[in-house]
Amino acid sequence: MKVDVVHCAGHKRKLCSLGTGEVVHVLNFRAHPDKTQEFERIAQRLAHCFYHMESGISDVRVCHPKCGEVCFVLTFLSKSDLERFQAGPERDATEALKSCIEGGIPSFAVSGTLMPDTHTFSSLLTFLKANIKGSNYNAHDCEVVKREMAKWFPRKEEYERYVYWDPADPTKYTRNLVFANEHMDVLLMCWPPHSKSAIHGHEDSSCWVVLVEGEVHEIQYNVPKLDKKFIETQMKNPTGAIGRCSKLRVIHEVKLSEDGLTNTYANDDIAVHRIENRSDRPAFTLHVYAPGLRKMKIFKDSGEVFVYSVASIPYMSEHGSRTGRWGKDTDPDGILDIEAWNKNQLGSSPVISSMPNPPDMEVGPSI
Repeated sequence: MKVDVVHCAGHKRKLCSLGTGEVVHVLNFRAHPDKTQEFERIAQRLAHCFYHMESGISDVRVCHPKCGEVCFVLTFLSKSDLERFQAGPERDATEALKSCIEGGIPSFAVSGTLMPDTHTFSSLLTFLKANIKGSNYNAHDCEVVKREMAKWFPRKEEYERYVYWDPADPTKYTRNLVFANEHMDVLLMCWPPHSKSAIHGHEDSSCWVVLVEGEVHEIQYNVPKLDKKFIETQMKNPTGAIGRCSKLRVIHEVKLSEDGLTNTYANDDIAVHRIENRSDRPAFTLHVYAPGLRKMKIFKDSGEVFVYSVASIPYMSEHGSRTGRWGKDTDPDGILDIEAWNKNQLGSSPVISSMPNPPDMEVGPSI
């Protein structure tokens, strides 16, 4: 089921909200033809004064196109700083020039928020392709990539083709492949209200997450210790091991929202994590896994004991088209054989290598 992206009133992000919030003010004056020299003398004095303004102002530029014309370009920290300038220094400057300018007023004045350097979806993908290389998160400049991803201004027309929900169970979150190469997978995740992922790690991969729409929480947990049985089983069966781990502790939690922090990062040296949509409306996030996930460890809570499994995960769609591999029994978190786990706890020895796969689900290769 493909649905329209939901935009809620009061939550729509503005392009300039990604910037510093500074306000640029452009003020232009032109002299009477017979008052050029007087105009030039006064304009020179005003430029000197403006260049030495410090409070509430971050930049001053003066453009002098020709004798008899001057254009002041001033950048203020906030709209209130601009308003104070307009009520004081700008009024005084206009009064000083009044007798020698056309109409006794500025020829034009315009102001607006300073437009930041931002990415379109296309330019972000171009950056990611050029800058994410390697087979392990240690090869990545994680902070540089994180900063660039924070510059993306999501537009509905850029990402709506990747929005697919599960028609059999609209409460499941879905994983939709946008782009993949040997160095990374880029996915759009669609989160129904009150959905959440399992607690999971990322093996050798970096995981960058940037909010597209709505709001989600990322909860990071300490990387737990694994029991020896799991480690031994994983050596024999890398994509089907089950065991136990030490208790997980929350070490960090952050909300990603349209008017706040918009991105986060994790790898297995930092934490294992989960993503939650705690709100009453859908949310969308863009995830970059580098290299692409081919297996991952899933942590399932059972009191103070957690089930530990290695999983591979299908996509609901790839490059904007449904894959057909996402069945009604597909778990977006991957494969977790509870029956084998329970038998193991009772002392029997399940043949882990023969764990059945859910319908329509493919198991990825071992790493």
